[in-house]
Amino acid sequence: MRFIDDYFPLIVTVSANKMDAAEVQSTSEGFEKYFARGERYAVLNTTPRDFEIPDAAARMLIAQWVNHPRVRDYTKRLCVGAASVNRSMLYRVAFNVVMAFQKPATRMECFATLEQGLDFCLSRLKAERLATAKPLDLIRYEVLKMLTSST
Repeated sequence: MRFIDDYFPLIVTVSANKMDAAEVQSTSEGFEKYFARGERYAVLNTTPRDFEIPDAAARMLIAQWVNHPRVRDYTKRLCVGAASVNRSMLYRVAFNVVMAFQKPATRMECFATLEQGLDFCLSRLKAERLATAKPLDLIRYEVLKMLTSST
């Protein structure tokens, strides 16, 4: 998992093409610095075109981490919204099914396009009146330019 926080309080994460134990560990370790920072943020999670839907073992590890009481507490207090971007309809359907049965610690949405996910995150920052170093429209432009050139 790669973390891009040049636009904090927007955190952009770029997943590896496969979610496995190492990737879940990387995600967990990566969020620790934001938990320690104690400032509110929004997360835009992106996946590469060749992203593989996590297998049962990976889904279990993800669920254990996301549902850990400490992670839920930090997420509830700090995260104003999270968007997951994945081009796979199957992934988005599975995501929505899981969200229907599980109450996430924050508002979470799954989108087919980078633009939709980024717009969701930026709208959450605006709704929560979180200060950004640059205007939101400039952040949108720069993030889209950066991510479309690297994916």
